[in-house]
Amino acid sequence: MSDFFIFGRMNFYRLSFIFFFGVINTLSSQELSYEYIPGNIDSLKIYFKRINSNHIKKINGSFSSKIKKYYKNRDEKSLDAVKDSTYVFNSKIKENLDPILQHIYKSNPEINPTDFNFFIKNSIVPNAACYGDGMFEINLGLLTKLESNDELAFIICHEVAHKLLDHSIKGTTKRVSSINSKEIKKKVKKIKRNKYGRTRAALSLIDELSIDLLDYSKEVEAEADSLGFVLFSKTKYSKFAALYALEKLRKVDEMILSHDVKIDSVFNFRSYPFKDYWLKESTSLFDTNEKTNDFSLVSDTLKTHPEIEFRVNKLVKDFSIVREEIVVSRTTEYSYEDLKHISNMQSIQFAFDLKFLDLALYQLIEKYNSKHITSDYYYSKIAEVLYMAAQAKKKHELGKYVPQKNSFSDEKQLNLIRLFLHNLELSEVKKIWIAFYESIEGEKNNIENLNKIIEFFKSINK
Repeated sequence: MSDFFIFGRMNFYRLSFIFFFGVINTLSSQELSYEYIPGNIDSLKIYFKRINSNHIKKINGSFSSKIKKYYKNRDEKSLDAVKDSTYVFNSKIKENLDPILQHIYKSNPEINPTDFNFFIKNSIVPNAACYGDGMFEINLGLLTKLESNDELAFIICHEVAHKLLDHSIKGTTKRVSSINSKEIKKKVKKIKRNKYGRTRAALSLIDELSIDLLDYSKEVEAEADSLGFVLFSKTKYSKFAALYALEKLRKVDEMILSHDVKIDSVFNFRSYPFKDYWLKESTSLFDTNEKTNDFSLVSDTLKTHPEIEFRVNKLVKDFSIVREEIVVSRTTEYSYEDLKHISNMQSIQFAFDLKFLDLALYQLIEKYNSKHITSDYYYSKIAEVLYMAAQAKKKHELGKYVPQKNSFSDEKQLNLIRLFLHNLELSEVKKIWIAFYESIEGEKNNIENLNKIIEFFKSINK
């Protein structure tokens, strides 16, 4: 796992990036296949069982029984993740990703990709992961933030390097060994004997272990960078893309849900102006200055990403990369803009499928303002948001899909959208729909299920 991203599943090794926007094509949502449960589920079951069994066979040495227990039933958990729609099986994404994978494998014949399988995860977090057994993850949020096939190719090489270096088993072995060491057991016994302050002492010990693991993670990330670059340098892609992608990590804190959605401008119409009270907050008994962020990637101590400079400088030094002489190329054989556009639409659609209207609306505004989706798609989906919000309000179930504004949360933009959606009366949603419909004269024919939406709003007698 990357030392600057803490997500809880400690055996993952991750590399995450943030990026600007590219040109989009005119692929419509009707052309995409939003498949969350693949047709080959039985084959996947056999695959997960095989790779997990092979992975466990490689474990030996001290604490091997404890380590094997850690991996027990992971094949079943992976299959459950697939059944729970954790991943998307989009033929268009596969069509664009496969040539990159095949070129990397062809350029590095020493790699045996027989059991390699890259899964696209339904997550807005820009991230990638290696399980160590042959299973890899690439988040939709990563595909939407990259700029070129070159960058994606380096990320893939980095993750493959984690697999070739057995970082998953080595990392798990280190954690299990640390927890079960005589020194740690002695400290645990001492804490248990304390009459007072046991919780504080326990947390201090956890911090001590975490710092040690983070230091180890820094080492393995640099190691994966190095081997990954060796693999990457044999491909046709621009070598500078490796540094270009790594350096973007400095801005990672600015990426997640930080776009100013300007909700008061989006829903401000000449025939029905935005109402200030739609964003009025109710007084909370539990107002606090302590903030949390459900989508936060890093702890406060890691936000400056000092290890990125170390990793970039190490690559430059070890491989004599001359930055000024290398420019990131944009390969034309398979347009990355297509992959990026498809991934953006897929990420939005997943939020709709879950009826997470706050996240769907945020992504629509952010991606439209950044020119990542077309205007016809944007207006069609805004119509769908209003339709679904009105449906939920009519059934008194908006809270099932959109949480209330959280005073403890630091997700300012999502909180604004949540305030807006919850403060609206059903009659006001109807008026917004009418004003919106009147304002998009040239886009009306692009709205999916338009007649159905019109008839629904007509049925609201308020």
